[in-house]
Amino acid sequence: MSRTLYIFNPEHDLALANNDANFNAPLSARQLASDLSCLPLWFADNNGIVWSSVSSLWLAEIQTLFPQLNSIFVTNNPDSAEISSVQPWGWDKAIVKRLTNINKDENSCDPIAGLCPNENQLAQIIRLSHRAMAVDALNFLRSCIESDLFPPPATILTDTTQVKQFTHAHQPLILKAPWSGSGKGLSWIRAGLTESHRGWCHNIIDKQGSVIAETAYDVLQDFALLFTCENGRCSFAGYSLFETEKGIYRSNILMSNEAIFSYLTQKYFQPELLATVQCQLQLFIESKIAAHYSGMLGVDMFAFRENDTVKLHPCVEINLRMTMGCVARIFYDKFVKQEAIGRFYIDHMSSKKALFANHNSKYHSMPLQIENGRIQSGYFSLTPVTEQSLYRVSIEIS
Repeated sequence: MSRTLYIFNPEHDLALANNDANFNAPLSARQLASDLSCLPLWFADNNGIVWSSVSSLWLAEIQTLFPQLNSIFVTNNPDSAEISSVQPWGWDKAIVKRLTNINKDENSCDPIAGLCPNENQLAQIIRLSHRAMAVDALNFLRSCIESDLFPPPATILTDTTQVKQFTHAHQPLILKAPWSGSGKGLSWIRAGLTESHRGWCHNIIDKQGSVIAETAYDVLQDFALLFTCENGRCSFAGYSLFETEKGIYRSNILMSNEAIFSYLTQKYFQPELLATVQCQLQLFIESKIAAHYSGMLGVDMFAFRENDTVKLHPCVEINLRMTMGCVARIFYDKFVKQEAIGRFYIDHMSSKKALFANHNSKYHSMPLQIENGRIQSGYFSLTPVTEQSLYRVSIEIS
């Protein structure tokens, strides 16, 4: 039987920036990976294998509520002989090393090594994950779509002198590390370049070769277009409507694709503009990315206000990995009543037992209502919450 192994490695962005097969994630990232290890359960294909140590009791309860999950196998000791393909949260040197050591001993060569990207393929994925790819995509969109609603592309700066010159000409602005994500690797400059900013820039340029500089905009709404790459082709996979705080992801709005498109086009843009951006991005991804990458990806965008005009930044960054927006999209489409509206959260509480108490409170105050395997209303945690948990992915449908 053909089985895909799914693994949640949220430290992926940090591992990309570190670029070392022996990268050791910080404790917070390891705790996040442990608490949410079963998250792929919700987007795995039939007969998939999820690498997780989740309790069998919790899994049995979840599969009773959602019978469509009964064909997915969850284990903390996957047998490489059963695996025909691998889908981590994201590909980097550290996860390749980890996966190639499954069931490996001194006298055997693990067959899963052949399912991971080889050195050249991994180098391509790392190259395409650089924020310069978003700059290229925006330049492409500006060249093929006639619109005065797009901002100028970000600027790639390779030394601190360039940073100083750019800062004098553009404020407020954001400096970004080429490889980073989830609000990390960002430096906001609102009132001149300080010694702290200079030190940050010097460190990033020394390690990653450049920083990406972009004007800080008056953001009205964050969203993303989601795509799937498979066998060298790219297909559109839906919309993600989400909220951030200082660049850090907070939550997704759970709505149908049609409802999100209607919301965006009634409030911010003409439908033709958004549809054209989608089509042209699909062409860009197919020509530049799809030959080297398989899986889902998200192109982050936002509506912003400039001189009383609402404009569109159509390519803030390209996340060449699974995203929480992708999970929210798939979860809604597979497990939520299509007319329903709600929110998808990733929560963190710094003290043990606090999340457990909050979970129990919501469980009783917002009882879950399910019909035919689809949620109609209520609170639900996609990941198990115990007295030791610090992180949770949950949804609330009103």
